[in-house]
Amino acid sequence: MPDPLLLRQLLDRQEISAVMAAYTRWADLNRPEQQAATFTADGRVKYHPGDWIVGRAALTEMLRTALTGYSNTSHHLGNIEIDFEGPDSATAQSAVIAWHRRHDGSEWTLYGRYVDRWTRTEAGWRLAERELRAAGAVGRDDSQLLPLGRARGPRAAGGPASHHA
Repeated sequence: MPDPLLLRQLLDRQEISAVMAAYTRWADLNRPEQQAATFTADGRVKYHPGDWIVGRAALTEMLRTALTGYSNTSHHLGNIEIDFEGPDSATAQSAVIAWHRRHDGSEWTLYGRYVDRWTRTEAGWRLAERELRAAGAVGRDDSQLLPLGRARGPRAAGGPASHHA
């Protein structure tokens, strides 16, 4: 007989993944209300260094403003990792590639990760917290993005000398 906890986690993992996909679909369709509805009522998000955006109303307004700057976007997720902290809470990370076309035709692409906290609500699994961490971007200044936090390792032999503090 299957382990009921394992079965529950498999179903929960699928639901969380589906909400992750819905978040990106609503972004690409320029539907900020639906995108914000993937969060808990008091959920928070950080896309740039600085303050968190807290609550669906504030998030909806920010998304409405941000999304109107683009004629098209296409967000893609992969490498989804979900860890359960309890029956009603989980953490997750997913790789994101997000292509953006501005109204003037110029384009930029983000490469990064979403770092999430999830909560089970009466409506199902919802984002309690999302932080966008950027590995980099092409076509825009990525200094305004939160860094991924990549560890600095030793440099390859024959490469530039490493600098130590």
